[in-house]
Amino acid sequence: MDPIQFIITTAGLDALVNAQSGGTDPIRIMSVGITEAQFIMAPTLTSVPGELKRIDAISGQSVSETVIHMTAQDVTTDIYELRGLGLYLSDGTLFAVYSQNDPLFRKVSISFFLLALDVAFENAVAGEIMFGDTSFLLPPASETVQGVAALATQAEALAGADPQRIITPATLKAVIDAFGLQVDADLVALASGFDALLAALTARTITGAGLVSGGGDLSASRVLGVDAASAAETAAGLIASKAVTPSGLIGGLAELGGWDAGIPLFRIPGTPVIVMAGTLRTLVTTELVAPILFPVAFPTACFWAGPITYISADSNVRDLFVQMRERTRTGFNAYFQAGDDGDNRADGFDWIAFGY
Repeated sequence: MDPIQFIITTAGLDALVNAQSGGTDPIRIMSVGITEAQFIMAPTLTSVPGELKRIDAISGQSVSETVIHMTAQDVTTDIYELRGLGLYLSDGTLFAVYSQNDPLFRKVSISFFLLALDVAFENAVAGEIMFGDTSFLLPPASETVQGVAALATQAEALAGADPQRIITPATLKAVIDAFGLQVDADLVALASGFDALLAALTARTITGAGLVSGGGDLSASRVLGVDAASAAETAAGLIASKAVTPSGLIGGLAELGGWDAGIPLFRIPGTPVIVMAGTLRTLVTTELVAPILFPVAFPTACFWAGPITYISADSNVRDLFVQMRERTRTGFNAYFQAGDDGDNRADGFDWIAFGY
């Protein structure tokens, strides 16, 4: 039960002050007066109103700075309802009183009356108070006081709210077992949650679309790829599921046409037209015929060829010029012609030809 709040009387306070100042011996409670009557707790009281009797068999011990555990016993056959009580010093001074309307205890004639109370004071005076008899004191046990303690039930131990009751090994084992079961259940729930999360993740898929291929669910590492079109596929222009790379683009242009620097030759993409070019470098001072063979014969025919004279330096006397005849798919004849009888000279010519 909660401690009951005693009020110290004026005479009791004087005795306490004298004891604290060293003027007298420590306060010693020798008896408790009891009454069936409720009364107003006033500091001016000098005796318990309607006092029924006094009990000398009284023990007590300080359990904190403001609380004393007190025990009194009555072995008589008296019958009464206890509503008030007062603590008397060895010289008969009423030290403190308490009263309430509802009975604190009821004693019947055949019962052994053992009154055990926790007495609370407003100030830290509990350490200044002693009792006449401590042979049957049963104070509540605490971290610093040896005494009586109630055993906690398993439910109370699980609740963990009672600061007074103690736990036995059997109760502690039951609490630990219950905690273990709860932890096991929590771990199972956590594992189930992770399993559900992993299942949700692995149920998702990543799949390529358009030019991207590959993929699958997330149960393993996946590789997505983009297939590259070959030169022939690039030139054909029929596949929409492959990507054109720089290499494929050049190869495709070569398939369709494009530049071949080794000849030199250029195919015009999208047409059968082939363009070839070449040079002839030689000193020519008189009229003559220079046969030209194309590096690669046109597949069908050459429909145009044109030579142009090359001179290595500016001069108004080097006036040979070149004309073309006998054009075929394999070559043509170039004719050096003189415009007069003077110092005729040419250093060769360049040519270009178109065919298919």
